Amino acid sequence: MFKIFEVKSPTLKIWDTDQDYTNSDDSLLLWQQFTGSQFPAHAVSISDVIELNAHEIRTKILDFIYSVGENVAGSSKTKLKFESGFDYFWMTQFQSRPYTQSARLNTLAKLFALIEILKVHKFEQIRVCTADPNLSTIIASIAESTSARFRTISFNGETSPTSAKSHLKKVIPKPLLAFICLLQQSRVAAKLKTDENSSTCSGSISFFDYWYRFGATVNETRRFESQYWTNLVDELKNTDVNWLHNLVDQHKKSELIHIKSLQTDFNLANTNNRHSIIDSINESVIVVKSVKSYLRLLIRSLWLDKYKSSFTLSDAPINFWPIFKNEWLNSLRGYEAMTNCIRFHRLELILQRLPKQRLGFYLIENQPWEMALIYLWRKHGHGQIIGVAHSTVRFWDLRLMSDPRRFLEVGINMMPRPDLVAINGPLAHAAMVDARYPENELVDVEALMYQHLAIAPTNGRKKSGDSSKVTILVATDFLESATQTQMKLLNELLQTTESKNLHILLKPHWSQTFKDLDPRMDVVSGKEDLATYFDQCDVLYCSAITSAVIDGACAGLPVIQCLDPQSFNLSPLRGHAEIQVVRTTKELMHAINNIGGTPPMIKPSALFNLDSQLPKWKALIRTQAT
Repeated sequence: MFKIFEVKSPTLKIWDTDQDYTNSDDSLLLWQQFTGSQFPAHAVSISDVIELNAHEIRTKILDFIYSVGENVAGSSKTKLKFESGFDYFWMTQFQSRPYTQSARLNTLAKLFALIEILKVHKFEQIRVCTADPNLSTIIASIAESTSARFRTISFNGETSPTSAKSHLKKVIPKPLLAFICLLQQSRVAAKLKTDENSSTCSGSISFFDYWYRFGATVNETRRFESQYWTNLVDELKNTDVNWLHNLVDQHKKSELIHIKSLQTDFNLANTNNRHSIIDSINESVIVVKSVKSYLRLLIRSLWLDKYKSSFTLSDAPINFWPIFKNEWLNSLRGYEAMTNCIRFHRLELILQRLPKQRLGFYLIENQPWEMALIYLWRKHGHGQIIGVAHSTVRFWDLRLMSDPRRFLEVGINMMPRPDLVAINGPLAHAAMVDARYPENELVDVEALMYQHLAIAPTNGRKKSGDSSKVTILVATDFLESATQTQMKLLNELLQTTESKNLHILLKPHWSQTFKDLDPRMDVVSGKEDLATYFDQCDVLYCSAITSAVIDGACAGLPVIQCLDPQSFNLSPLRGHAEIQVVRTTKELMHAINNIGGTPPMIKPSALFNLDSQLPKWKALIRTQAT
């Protein structure tokens, strides 16, 4: 499936720029765009190549991550033993595998696709136009491995704007960033300090999550309501339970005052459930241990290039170190390194002081603190630990996926993993099995975050308002490149004569603001539930990252998802025929024209376990806690 060019050409041009392309007979591979009228007919987008060969490329990425881990742990010069029995490698961003652009996994996928393309097409010369010198370096080594000549093309396009925060993160020395982190964490803990501490947690069941996604009425009732745990909170109201929350980048004084007040009220409202904030722990022993651990990491990373060989492919002289070096440096020396050290030692203190726990649950997202939690939970002799896949499990969300060798007790460096993973329905179960996660470690539970689908209307939906216009509900996402691509296609469509009857309801992600919008766009609240606007629209238009597609499809609303050539297709309904997928403005117009008639609908029960009585959750807690 890597034979992508019909006409044989001696030269391959790789176009990683938005600058104008001068037509030629050379084979053209688009790195950051999909094909369109601005490019010759023989151009191919590497993002399309990735989707056509998704399983093979995903396997290669997971194999590479596994090999790097084994390489790092297998050498006394590079291994990152944090303490006896725990390797710091498991807390690096490289191992965490987030789908954000800084992790560079989409770039890695494109490079693997390029390697396979060059095995099929024997090009004599490879020419690259890019503003990324690290990418150019790696492509040059790939060209050399195939005996092809390599040349760069002068870049005069626009580079992606960098936020002030990202720029500062690059120019400020990493140890200084670590010191800033220590001060900030100490300040937050001081503001949240109470007379209570983790030793007041007397329950034998613990839940670890985030101080985030509370119920809509929590500020009025002052009682704990959670979008993560929904109905389960009420089921556990008479059980002694410890709720341990991580903050999510909340640092402002007003935020911390509100958090402290709300935490106090949660504990007063139900004395059986004890709420603690992990970030509030600031005892001197934590500071001392965190600084010592950070200094050990800093010393280990002084000769950074010793890690370079670990990022070389086993079957070719191709090294991916240039695209991972910066984030590796942040994980070993920067703000993230100190954050990881502090979280490790806070969790250690908590799990030392907690009474013997029969059962623990945490939200499984492969975050660095989760690796520490699993290791320390077992170190201190607690019972079963269960990871909860609270949302959807998506094909390209590699956080829950690993090379199958990780599940065999034969590696040099074994990954901490939970005793069981709680999954919320057929969709997640199929995805985990497809990714070759051990099926005997999966346990079915009800989908707590999707309980609303059980009572949502799934037929007879009628749009209110002007029926002469097509109303598009636009839901944007937090990933900037995905939103830019989505809005670019929409704005281009609104400039055409075919768009005269279109009306837009724009529901931005809560972190985003938009300027200079088309007069036909009405901005609605980003904090309201998306389903609030379903009866006002004809079609939902969203990125291929958001899980909002599920709410739309299950409500019988036509759904159009916009792919982003700079990220993966992270749709939870990737491959489902009920969802229209678009790459270009022309495809978007065609999809909108194609929404007439009865829209395809997905039954929520085909995706999730939705019994509101939670029999599976009750059985899991009852059997595992005894």
